[in-house]
Amino acid sequence: MTAPSASRLQQAIANPSQALTVLAALARGHWCRVWCRLRGVRFTAGKGLKVYGRLSIRGPGRVIFGDNVGVYETVTPWTYDVNATITIGDNVMLGGTKFGCKQEITVGRDSIIATASLTDTDFHSIRADRRREGASVRVLPIHIADNVWIGQFAAILPGTKIGENSVVSFGAICMREYPANVVILGNPAKVAMPLPGSDTSSG
Repeated sequence: MTAPSASRLQQAIANPSQALTVLAALARGHWCRVWCRLRGVRFTAGKGLKVYGRLSIRGPGRVIFGDNVGVYETVTPWTYDVNATITIGDNVMLGGTKFGCKQEITVGRDSIIATASLTDTDFHSIRADRRREGASVRVLPIHIADNVWIGQFAAILPGTKIGENSVVSFGAICMREYPANVVILGNPAKVAMPLPGSDTSSG
């Protein structure tokens, strides 16, 4: 038995209820894969998918999870086009996150996404003649870099790019490109300060 395996066994013996919770989450993750395959849903996930809440995948596009993704509360990666792709990196934690994707949404590894909304389309035209047939609807990809934390009730709108390590605060409305290693807040969201502990911060 390797050292990491022995350590995990010791943890399970020390806290059996936690071990059972993790096993149940792994079982739900496995069932999600099977259920999607049976329904023809284009979902793939790496090893260690843990579903502590509910994972609702809908639409004709592709949803790709990396290794060790954790799902908490109800997470809804929904696609609206056959060419749409939602990609979630390794070790990402999703807590009640809502996705609406018509083109591309990418979340980098080690990120934490709370009960936020990420949509790469406005769904309806913002023009005054939006009810006119053929009125243009904005669709732009979203790119979230590695180790980003997006707080509760934040909205990540079409065309948003967030640099690595940055934090999006509670209720922020993001609609442009933001650099790495900053704290982002407000409506519309702006860079508020350098990220504490980063090279750009004096703290």
